[in-house]
Amino acid sequence: METPTRRTCVPFRGSLAVELGLITWDRLLGPDFVRLHPDVYVGAGAEIDTRVRVGALSTWSRGLGVVAGPLAALAWGADCPWEDAEIVVDRRLRLAGARVRRDRLPADEVAARFGHRLTTPVRTAFDLARREPFVDAVAAAESIAHVTRFPASLLARFADRHPNARGIVQVRRVCEAMDPRAESLPETRLRLGLLERGVPPAVPQLWVTLLTGERRRLDLAWPGSMFALEYNGSADHGSSTQQNSDAFRTGRLYDIGWDVLPVTSAMIMDVAAFDELARRVLRKVA
Repeated sequence: METPTRRTCVPFRGSLAVELGLITWDRLLGPDFVRLHPDVYVGAGAEIDTRVRVGALSTWSRGLGVVAGPLAALAWGADCPWEDAEIVVDRRLRLAGARVRRDRLPADEVAARFGHRLTTPVRTAFDLARREPFVDAVAAAESIAHVTRFPASLLARFADRHPNARGIVQVRRVCEAMDPRAESLPETRLRLGLLERGVPPAVPQLWVTLLTGERRRLDLAWPGSMFALEYNGSADHGSSTQQNSDAFRTGRLYDIGWDVLPVTSAMIMDVAAFDELARRVLRKVA
């Protein structure tokens, strides 16, 4: 173990550093260090990213726990509607600011990431698929499946291994609803929200070829009606450069017969606006 400094980005146990004579408690409790969990610290200059959060949680458990839930999803590169820290242990432990779940995980449901143990992608998706609300559970499972490239059928087979698990009924519903082609949480919410409002199923991330020979993807498309929705949730789309790019892209799609409607986060978050959007889509694709 190296002497901790303000730039130390690897979480460490404060009591061990003090015991080894690498630092004093007065220095450790000063402005140069940040406590992430009881007795777990990093330098104040460290970026508290997913890697650091995973390491801190694992270090707190003395390597006995398996990082799970939202933090595991983030570690695999997926988006997640939740941000809480969850760890699975096979003994009684308490941790302020973290969800501790007591369970015994089979060896093939545990993997290594950032030098620490965490649940495999499919196990992570299974755990998050049991959470509420349902739409967020689907969004989380889809995101993990998309970035780690496993089909919904794999999650369904995994669920068959745990027929008595809490929330298994919802997991099966998630498997039926999920589509790993979706590339963002808002896109999933958009697709499911439209289905709930009676809109026919759409194809996520449909590839089309423009007259220029370029290939483009449409976020949510109804090929039979040549109609598509494009989600616009980035602040970058407000710049003049991006607006021009979007306009050219829409024009080239129009040239090959596509009618493309932009969708913003406000349309998804507001119930009345979402209802209006669904009615507009229905007029195009029904």
